[in-house]
Amino acid sequence: MKGGSKLTNVDLTKPKVPTQAPKWLGNYGKRMWPKLAAYLNKNSKIIRADEYLLQQYCSTYDLYRMAYDEIQKEGLQSKIYKTVVSPVDGSIVAKNFAGFRKNPAVQTMSDSLSKLNSIGRELGLSPKARSEMLELNAPTESKKSVAQSMKEFFK
Repeated sequence: MKGGSKLTNVDLTKPKVPTQAPKWLGNYGKRMWPKLAAYLNKNSKIIRADEYLLQQYCSTYDLYRMAYDEIQKEGLQSKIYKTVVSPVDGSIVAKNFAGFRKNPAVQTMSDSLSKLNSIGRELGLSPKARSEMLELNAPTESKKSVAQSMKEFFK
């Protein structure tokens, strides 16, 4: 099995993700990938093992944009008609308006947005996540010895 050997040679602890998008991504995801990879490589502590999160984010963004395009083309909802058929010869007698039906792309867009927000937080893309990362990197007030810290803990 030749394909498996290539994957085992990848160092997952390497700091940074590739800036070239995977071939399988859709058009929108491929356009998002290099921008996001460059940002993450520069501004976060991302490692190669986190690449799957970037893949999920970009593929979900692709779905989000395709759903958006569908809504722009077809609208948020469509009219539903009930067709009345003649019992004698099966011909259509009338089409009566029965209401509206939500475009399924609205739900796809909503689900994708929720997933984008969730993955974005994991990647540190939200303001809150960025501030939490800064707090983790903030220097401590004073450097105490382990013995001093243990002494204070057991008081």
